[in-house]
Amino acid sequence: MIRAQTIVARTPSALLASLDRFHLHSKAKGSTLLFALSAPSDTLSVVTSHLNSLFPRHVGCLSSPLPVYGSHLTCAVALLDGITFRSTIAGRADPQVGRWHAARRSSTQKLPAAHSEVFDEIDGDVSQVNWEDIWDRSAASAQEMIPLELRMARPEDVSTILYFSDKAPQGIAKALKATFPHSHELGFLASSTPFITGRPVTLFHDGEIYSDGAIGIVPQPSLDRTSLTVEFPGLVGLTPELKVTSSEGNLILTVDNGNPTRLLLAAVNKHGLDTRDALLKDDEFYVGVMNSSKVERLHRITSGDPSRGTIALETTSAPPQGCIVKMFYLSRRGEVASDLVSAHGNATVLFMATHDYISHVAPLLALDSDVMVIDGTFIAGSENGFMLRRGTKEESWSCTLPGGRALLRWT
Repeated sequence: MIRAQTIVARTPSALLASLDRFHLHSKAKGSTLLFALSAPSDTLSVVTSHLNSLFPRHVGCLSSPLPVYGSHLTCAVALLDGITFRSTIAGRADPQVGRWHAARRSSTQKLPAAHSEVFDEIDGDVSQVNWEDIWDRSAASAQEMIPLELRMARPEDVSTILYFSDKAPQGIAKALKATFPHSHELGFLASSTPFITGRPVTLFHDGEIYSDGAIGIVPQPSLDRTSLTVEFPGLVGLTPELKVTSSEGNLILTVDNGNPTRLLLAAVNKHGLDTRDALLKDDEFYVGVMNSSKVERLHRITSGDPSRGTIALETTSAPPQGCIVKMFYLSRRGEVASDLVSAHGNATVLFMATHDYISHVAPLLALDSDVMVIDGTFIAGSENGFMLRRGTKEESWSCTLPGGRALLRWT
């Protein structure tokens, strides 16, 4: 990465002036601008037109306000050299609670002929179709589904992939892993914008605006190494580490051969939480996949059934049998860690999951002037969260925990 900044401004004119300065000091004129913008609807046209005129080569999206800066305008910008791409591969529909068959929504990109024939095997009883198997078989043809711009890239040259996506990034994530299995992959699920632009999400790519799919960049190979880590501020552990003894689809059926929902209820009572109130706020409870006593992946609990024992997770694939997990509670729901300004080191991309009401909250930190620039770090937040994968051993997974963040560093 060549250069990065996060700009927080009180007024559109202050933001535009900072973007002019960023452009003036940019030495790599042929690079691609990566940007994430949060601004009121009446200023979007002015700011995006200005970005387009300064940086005709760009990959961007609309994002949520950053937690501590509330309604202030924010724009994260970074310059990178690499291959940009546009994907129309469809992802999965949101998983239904208690269901383990997750059918893909229809795609604007047809399945390759070699895999469309799997549907001919269905004898009329769609309820018996293993959609997961069909999806995996179609993903095996990633070379046919991968965006055209990436088909000439050599897998050994691709160490990092960044992209902005709609709320269903599973299609592009599957194709990227199949084609570039050793890479780090970090996706930002753009903020929902139906009441701002009239689009489900708003993506920008070289002068074009899109409402779905994904756009991204594969940075060119360099001597700099990248690391991809996650942080989950505010999580409180409710249980000791447990072994998943059976799971299916998005359901955990048993842990330590016992009832996971009853175990969660007992842990909630032990910690003095009011189960009548707390369990109604199901977005405050999570299952973390552990590795060396650290949370490696995190999934929100969407429902639990004390009689059957099953716990449903906000994922298409629950941790498999043998995984070590731990249950967590997110305390102080209205508070998100405010240490965004603290140095994470130069050349860092930070994607954060935010609450969906931040835009209506007054800023927690006051600006000393009309504009503040966080140099060296690209910070973007979305209520839809982010998606990531680290190398070959990990499947892509998403995080929506408010305050949860992924950090991609160049070292």
